[in-house]
Amino acid sequence: MFEWNLNLCFTFFWLSLAAGTLLLGIWLLIDTKINLPFINFIIQHLYLHGKLTGQGYIPKSYYIHFYIIGLIINIVLFISHLSYFLLFIPLILHIYRRLYECFYVHKFNSKMNFLYYFCGSIHYPCFGLTIIIDYQYSYTNITFINYFAALILFSSTSYIQYNVHFVLANLKRSQNEIYPIPYGHWIFDYLSCPNYIAEIFIYCSFLIASHRTSAMAALFIWVFVHQSLSALLNHQWYRRYYRELYPLGRCALIPFIL
Repeated sequence: MFEWNLNLCFTFFWLSLAAGTLLLGIWLLIDTKINLPFINFIIQHLYLHGKLTGQGYIPKSYYIHFYIIGLIINIVLFISHLSYFLLFIPLILHIYRRLYECFYVHKFNSKMNFLYYFCGSIHYPCFGLTIIIDYQYSYTNITFINYFAALILFSSTSYIQYNVHFVLANLKRSQNEIYPIPYGHWIFDYLSCPNYIAEIFIYCSFLIASHRTSAMAALFIWVFVHQSLSALLNHQWYRRYYRELYPLGRCALIPFIL
C-alpha cells in the first residue's frame, strides 16, 4: 500500500519554489538581452513587483492578508499541537510583528502581481504545516543550547528588521521620492536592503531550533534564495536609478564583499 511521505512532499514543494525563483532571478541578474516573449511575460507579470517593475495588479497593502491568514491558521495548528510550542510560538510572534507593521509602520505605495500574492498567502500556512512535519518526521533532538542560540538570533534579527522597516517607512513619509535612498540606521552603511538579510537570519533561527528535517531545510533554502535575489535585484535597481548619487560602499548581501 502506497503511503505519502509528507516530509518528502514538502521538501519537493519548497525546493520547487526555490528552483523556479532562482532560474528567473539569475536571468534578471545577468541582464540578458535574449528576447524570449514567454520568459519575458513570466518575469514582468508573474515575478517582478514593487519598484522593480511598473506593472502590478494588487495593492501591496494587501500584504496584510498574508499575516491575517497566517496568524489564524497557525494559531489553530498550534492549539491542535500544543507540544510543538518550541517552533510555533516564535512563528506566531513573527507573524504578529509583521501584521503590526502592516497596520502601524509600513507605507505601501506600489503594487504586486498575482503570483506573488498567491505565494505570500500560502507561505505561512505551509510554514505551520512544515513545523508539524518537522516534529513527526524528526530524527534529531532539539537541544537547549541550539534553542537558546536560535532564540537570541531570532530576537536580535527581528529587532533589526523592525527598525529597518520603521526607518524606510519614515523616509517615504518625509521625502518626495517613492523609493528614497535608505539611510538613518547604521546597517545602511553596509547593506542596501538589510531587511532581506534579516529575514534570512530569522529563518536560519527556525532551522537551528528545529529537528532539521529535509522539509525544514528546504523551507530555509526557499527563503534564502528568495530573499537573496530580492536583495541583489533591489541593490541593482538602486545603483541604476540613483547612479553616482548612490553610496558606493553599500553591498547587497555581504558587507565589503557582495
